[in-house]
Amino acid sequence: MASSVYSRTLQKAAELIGSRQKLAHHLRVPLAELEKWIAGVAVPPTGTFLRAVDVVIVETQAPSGGEPSDPGEPPPSRDASGVRQSC
Repeated sequence: MASSVYSRTLQKAAELIGSRQKLAHHLRVPLAELEKWIAGVAVPPTGTFLRAVDVVIVETQAPSGGEPSDPGEPPPSRDASGVRQSC
């Protein structure tokens, strides 16, 4: 079955948190249910999915203490493929 945004996000969250078992515990869901979502045979509840998105966001944020960006400067534009465009 083709991977969905749900299955890819849950898989990434499991990798970042350490294992599928740890992610299931973090999300407070049975491991068997998480396995179904990752396999793409079922869709997680919205709230559970958003908690997994939070895991991905928190675990992939740039480390603090780096050079702050200018808040007045817009981010680089991207085309539909996500590739940054130079001006």
